[in-house]
Amino acid sequence: MEIRYLDQKEKERSRKLWEECFPEDSARFLDYYYQEKCRDNRILVLEEEKGGKILSMIQQNPYLVRCPMGDYSLDYIVGVATTSSGRHRGYMRTLLNSMLREEYERQMPFSFLMPANSKIYEPFGFVYVYDQPCWKWNPAADRLRRETETAERLLRGQASAKLQEDFGKLGSWMNRWLSENYEIYALRTEAYMNRMWKEIESEEGELSFLYDGESLAGVECFWGKEERERRFLYGKREFVEEESPSHPAIMARIVNLCEFMKGIRLKGEGVLHLNLEIRDDLLEENNGVFSWEIDASGSHISRIKRPGGWKGDAIDISSLTSWLMGYGPVPEVFRQQAEDLLTYGKIFLDEVV
Repeated sequence: MEIRYLDQKEKERSRKLWEECFPEDSARFLDYYYQEKCRDNRILVLEEEKGGKILSMIQQNPYLVRCPMGDYSLDYIVGVATTSSGRHRGYMRTLLNSMLREEYERQMPFSFLMPANSKIYEPFGFVYVYDQPCWKWNPAADRLRRETETAERLLRGQASAKLQEDFGKLGSWMNRWLSENYEIYALRTEAYMNRMWKEIESEEGELSFLYDGESLAGVECFWGKEERERRFLYGKREFVEEESPSHPAIMARIVNLCEFMKGIRLKGEGVLHLNLEIRDDLLEENNGVFSWEIDASGSHISRIKRPGGWKGDAIDISSLTSWLMGYGPVPEVFRQQAEDLLTYGKIFLDEVV
């Protein structure tokens, strides 16, 4: 058996395994996926032999994500699949370990995924970091003017001049909305928006633009050929409210610890110095005792020799990820210092594939 990344001309070979493991996805959606997403993604496979049957795969879809320490190309992990005859043989464990090593070498601060079953990924250090909100328009939105059009007509330029103009500007509007409310989010670049519209069109989606006078106040999308569901709702805060409690949606894992830690800042002036012990069973570079220096501009971490008489409590990589991404509790060992730190927090990652 061989583990490797498929080259560009081979990627279509993985579609058969996708269809076997995710039969709910329509042929039209997969046509979109393999024509668009596979242009620049990475597909790691375990196969019987080079060019032979693919037994297991992971697809790594790149997104340009804005973070406190800068913009990073991060992997959104999708298409995690093993053929029915190859399950419970450790194939996926082997691929995930190989993927994390490759991501570490690319200095990726973290990667993320939307799990079908969180228990699969917890042994690899992935933890929930984002709850998907479920919004609806509140009574104040009743005065908004709604204009609705199908994604297909918008893509073909067949909508009204007004909708077509706002359709073209929507990426900039979304980025402003995101920057006002969140610290970590996928940037709505031109390439992002072009793909999103094609993705929505593949599932016969439609978009509604809501206006406060002539100003765009929100946008809503429904899609689904067989069963209609809301793909997203983005609206100014004064026009939306919670429809139902948010639910855990996205898991993440620190990959390159040194790169990740750059985004942690001190609230006030001065420098805070801490020693901490981190346990990471999969990436040795993240495992051990570290010196951590934090100031108002960011932080730096480096591995050190275990100090004599060291009795510090260790924190595992999953607990560290959860805490510093603003989701989980503060570890007891850092409870006193935590009040002085600015962790990540305010995450919005609602991508589908």
